Amino acid sequence: MKETKTEAISSAILCILSGLVLCIFNVSILTTITRVIGCIFLVIAILFLYTYFKKRNSTTLTTLILSIFLLSAGLYMSLDPKKFISILPMLVGIILIINSLSHFQKVLLLKDNGFEQWKVNLAGAIFILVIGVVLLMKPIQSLDFIFSLTGSFLILNGILIFLDQYFIQKTNL
Repeated sequence: MKETKTEAISSAILCILSGLVLCIFNVSILTTITRVIGCIFLVIAILFLYTYFKKRNSTTLTTLILSIFLLSAGLYMSLDPKKFISILPMLVGIILIINSLSHFQKVLLLKDNGFEQWKVNLAGAIFILVIGVVLLMKPIQSLDFIFSLTGSFLILNGILIFLDQYFIQKTNL
């Protein structure tokens, strides 16, 4: 029972601290991680290029092409991480916009076939379209919001773990 209590408290503290970090630092954490990964890509690319040209262990273009790709990605991620990071929400935004257009088509089919609650589906399609446009137009700000929301949920989860543990102890379970 004591191990479970320690595990619960550790988990709660970890959730709350992680949530605070996400709420306070938001995109700066992702920027730092992207830069670090970019630097790792650069080191790997340099090692591959060294192996390709100096040691001449490879006669295929695979190593050279992979090196150039890693070098390009590493430079881009290291020098302009925010632009690199902004690509992900933009891609999700495009997917959501396309998906919402599909939903609009289904809403029209529901309406044509006499489905009475077609307006609820229309509201959902509009909501998805708006989220997609926001992600496409404001990718970094969207990431900030998503990080803050995730951090808030982690903090809430940590608090709930503490409360669960408190009530379990109080009832002697």
